[in-house]
Amino acid sequence: MLPYFVSQYCISQEALEKAAKLLGCPAGDISIERDEDVLDTWFSSGLFPFSVMGWPDDTSDLKAFYPTSLLETGLDILFFWVARMVMMGLELTDTLPFHTVFLHAMVRDKEGKKMSKSLGNVIDPLEVINGCSLASLQERLEGGNLPAKEVERSKKNNELEFPDGIPECGSDALRFGLMAYMVQGRDINLDVKRVVGFRLFCNKLWNATRFALQFVADFTPTPTLLDDLMASGKMATRDEFMISRLMKAVEAVNDFFSSYRFGDAQQAAYALWIEDLCNTYLELIKPVVYDMSVNNIDNRWAAQATLWIAMETGLRLLHPMMPFVSEELWQRLPGRGTLGKTEPETIMLAPYPETHNSYKNEAVEQSMMNTMAVVNACRSLRQSYNIANKVQTHFFVNVSGLALHAVLDQLDDIKTLGKASAIDINLSPADTPETVGTAIVNDQLTVLIDLQGLVDYKVEIGRLQKNLRSTLPTISTLEMKMATDGYTENVPNDLQKANLEKLDSLLKKKCDLEEAIANFERLALLDKN
Repeated sequence: MLPYFVSQYCISQEALEKAAKLLGCPAGDISIERDEDVLDTWFSSGLFPFSVMGWPDDTSDLKAFYPTSLLETGLDILFFWVARMVMMGLELTDTLPFHTVFLHAMVRDKEGKKMSKSLGNVIDPLEVINGCSLASLQERLEGGNLPAKEVERSKKNNELEFPDGIPECGSDALRFGLMAYMVQGRDINLDVKRVVGFRLFCNKLWNATRFALQFVADFTPTPTLLDDLMASGKMATRDEFMISRLMKAVEAVNDFFSSYRFGDAQQAAYALWIEDLCNTYLELIKPVVYDMSVNNIDNRWAAQATLWIAMETGLRLLHPMMPFVSEELWQRLPGRGTLGKTEPETIMLAPYPETHNSYKNEAVEQSMMNTMAVVNACRSLRQSYNIANKVQTHFFVNVSGLALHAVLDQLDDIKTLGKASAIDINLSPADTPETVGTAIVNDQLTVLIDLQGLVDYKVEIGRLQKNLRSTLPTISTLEMKMATDGYTENVPNDLQKANLEKLDSLLKKKCDLEEAIANFERLALLDKN
């Protein structure tokens, strides 16, 4: 027992000295005593679900909020905490404190190592949210309890990983980034650079919504806008496509939340905003909304209504994942405060979106897929020939089968997204210029671009030949390596497979470059003649 009393005496003396220093009086004038009302950490934590509700008294809070439904925690304290809450709840209230336990992933550093003060690899969430300079990161290491050798090692790691410090990302980007990692499994190997990427998504969301607000500045929504739009008969294919994609995204996010697949929910919401709304629909409706003519009134109203619905629903869909930026943008939508008595004051009180199966349209989505195949071919051709965005180009589309209807129905949309000055459909070879570049999409779709006066063939040939010259030695080196004696017997199968795939890729690149050079030489000759 002596060591116990000695240790207690030392603790008491230390507490007495600290109290005397803090109060500025002699230690003899102070008396100290130990608090008798202390529980073991995990014992008191086990009482938490009902003790905070006023138990053992039969309070109104206890009746209203106990038992709960879902507990979210980490795997590492499953038996320290979760098991004790279950045992305490059954013993003292005869009721399970919750019916579901969700075990979240454990956050590690980007190399998969457990974050530890002794390793100096702990990432403070506040440093990611608010930003932190390299000097502050180094200063935090110096203020810790790491050995000097470990401090120097950690400082070098910081200099390599955060040469300019950690940029300010905000809580929404951190929250959204952590959700993206939830598809990874039990552990999260946190790379701050990925969180920075989602900060850029926050910026894109902000800028895209602010940009889109000018399209609906003169638009007045109604409480039944979605039903009114779908029954209006004014919707173009692009509008029906956007609503259909919106309904599918709502359905997917709800299903993923219900099954605790938070990473998949994040990806579904991200895809809706980036791919369907920003990259496709917003670009499609620019000429529609800018056209203020009388003949375009119905098309413009349908585009504005669809855009307002997509943004409003999309922000509500994002809100649990990005609460701050979604609230701010939702409040800025036109019509706020004019949608009747049931309109909520904040997005937090708005109902979470629900899907309408009758508004999903597979035929329209297939038509848009065919349209986007043409658009992507147009974009690919422009990129292949280094044509600037501001330059409008003339395309020729040879199409048959089901894709023909989509192309004819959405010709204006193809011109908008493909940056085309004109598009001719199924011209005869005799009527098609010889100075064209070609992209074969499939057996039913070929897209050609008129290059007359748009490309400096000599420069392009030189660029491609330089690329080819740098590719050929790599091919030769790899072929020699694979042809050496004993290669098949001594090299692991997975490495042989990787080398074969690399060689196939390089040979295809060589073939593509040679074909492109030959095509430019042909075009240059035609241009000269």
